Amino acid sequence: MRRFQQTPDWSPGYINVCPHHLSIMAECTACGATREFDRNTLPEGLKHALVKDIEKRLKCVCGVKAARLRFGHFIDAPEKSN
Repeated sequence: MRRFQQTPDWSPGYINVCPHHLSIMAECTACGATREFDRNTLPEGLKHALVKDIEKRLKCVCGVKAARLRFGHFIDAPEKSN
């Protein structure tokens, strides 16, 4: 099972300077839903935007625009045995 490990207190500022080996998760601060974020799906006008400007545009399935982008990587978490 994969688990997301966030790099604490880190933001690249601009999305284009975020290293491509890092994964990005979008988290809704209203409902707590998380989803992997694919930077390649950004429109051309946002490929060099500030992360905070991108966050303002993200809308959750719950209908609220309250996203936060988290940067880190996925790790393989050991499965629990009963």
